[in-house]
Amino acid sequence: MSSQPEGSVDLALRSPRYAQVYSAVRDWIYNGSYKPGSRLPTESELCELFGVSRITTRKALDILVDEGLVVRQPGRGTFVVEDLADAPVLGDMEQLLLKVERLGKNTSVASAEVTEMEADAETCKDLALPPGSRVQRASHVRLLNGRPIGYVSTFVPAQLDVRFDLNELNASPMLNLLERKGVDIASADQVISATLADARLATLLDTAVGAPLLQVRLVVFDTKRQPVERLVAAYLAEQYHHHVHLTRKTPR
Repeated sequence: MSSQPEGSVDLALRSPRYAQVYSAVRDWIYNGSYKPGSRLPTESELCELFGVSRITTRKALDILVDEGLVVRQPGRGTFVVEDLADAPVLGDMEQLLLKVERLGKNTSVASAEVTEMEADAETCKDLALPPGSRVQRASHVRLLNGRPIGYVSTFVPAQLDVRFDLNELNASPMLNLLERKGVDIASADQVISATLADARLATLLDTAVGAPLLQVRLVVFDTKRQPVERLVAAYLAEQYHHHVHLTRKTPR
């Protein structure tokens, strides 16, 4: 790659340095900064980038190797595996809607903002919009018992002609609002990954730069399989719980 994502570790965090390096590199892989088959920075480059020892870097890479995300090729370097095995697990959309509704009832909103803007490249891609398209962006800090637990941004195509004000956003999550506005929601793609707080998120969430966060990316589709909402959220790792019950289709 021509340029590397920025990296750093926070010495004040309780989590070990190797865990912070591991989380950052893993995030780079899953958010596409390093695509399948591409070579990661060398151990020396990672040491310099994060300001850590070679032992720390090697331990972080060892975990990525054990998880099957990267492979070491002697004399060539460390590469992202060609098959990330990232096929989505099928779930129940109704359960997601209930979870979102419950979240809205049990938490509150602060620092809410609503504006119309030109969509960036990632938003255009997720919402299948041509470059230069307009979207309505709504953002807020989610509070639990008065303390910030996450920062949420949603993007809705302006062409839907569905508008929201601050009062509505303060009262209900966007997913519920869309349904009330007549949007027929049918499905969604959700990706949950690890990341670290940058300076902006650290301020919004009242945490340290480099603190572990859970990043949620959700793209919602209507009954015609048209994207109607893009959500990007970052939650404090200790405040986000994702419980899945798994069963076999046929008993063994």
